[in-house]
Amino acid sequence: MATDMETGGPNGTPATGGQARPMKILRMTFFWRKEEHILFHGWPGEGLCAYVLTLVAVFLASFTVEGFGWSTRFDSEWAVPWLARTVLHASRVGLAYLVVLALVSFNVGVFVVALAGHAFGFLVFYSGLIRD
Repeated sequence: MATDMETGGPNGTPATGGQARPMKILRMTFFWRKEEHILFHGWPGEGLCAYVLTLVAVFLASFTVEGFGWSTRFDSEWAVPWLARTVLHASRVGLAYLVVLALVSFNVGVFVVALAGHAFGFLVFYSGLIRD
């Protein structure tokens, strides 16, 4: 006879009150699949077009993170420069955290476009293409 530890509950019933729960498998390795939830459930949706739109959004977010970092190098002539710098810094950090959360999906496509966005942002903003 099975014990409670083997079945999960008394008299052989599952520990979930008689209803089986589907197991959600968390991936801890990189994979490439267009049907994936990136930041929250239901996003980007289904289909190749939604996946490509997600990749574009991650690319632009990582590019913008580099742009925000570059824009804080200048002295602000606003009435309250410390407030402007604080808002830029908070925006940059918040956007960077969103990119990191997208990377936690372990999707290879998201990883590649995030890396490309940061690299292209560095090329544009820090390599001298834009002069001070």
